[in-house]
Amino acid sequence: MTATAPEQLDSPTPCEKFTVRDLMGHLLGTAHRSKGTAQGISTRQIPHVITDVADDDLAAAYVSITQDIRKRWQPYNESDQVTAPWGSCTALEALRGFTVETVTHGWDLAVATGQPSEAPDQIADRCLPFVSATIPDRLRGAMYGKPVTDTQDDSPTTRLAHLLGRRG
Repeated sequence: MTATAPEQLDSPTPCEKFTVRDLMGHLLGTAHRSKGTAQGISTRQIPHVITDVADDDLAAAYVSITQDIRKRWQPYNESDQVTAPWGSCTALEALRGFTVETVTHGWDLAVATGQPSEAPDQIADRCLPFVSATIPDRLRGAMYGKPVTDTQDDSPTTRLAHLLGRRG
């Protein structure tokens, strides 16, 4: 987000329903839902796209909340039960879900703005088996597109994005 130029905010992204600005607002919404989950509060009132942050403040707001999120999740053990936006699950399952969402939309943002798109520290490698096993067919076409095939030569982050139906 910090390397996104103001003139790119209205550009389309591989996530077809979002412009760059919308996608940044969605990443903020995801971050707020992660924080709310870690705090044990309902996330139903948190919009999927945050729209009340000025364009010039989007990146700084995201950096700030990500630092807070790390602190909020530190006390949890993997097996602790939490209520994520999608229901009751372990802390590990919640963090995996938020990570997949963030890495995939990070890829969308990078592709849309011409930035390097590979997630650091083999994060995408660790997400691939989780996503393969947990995205139900009923969500294909609703929340996720059909997987893009023939992506074995792509980077792990691109394979993750393709697994969730992204093209780019």
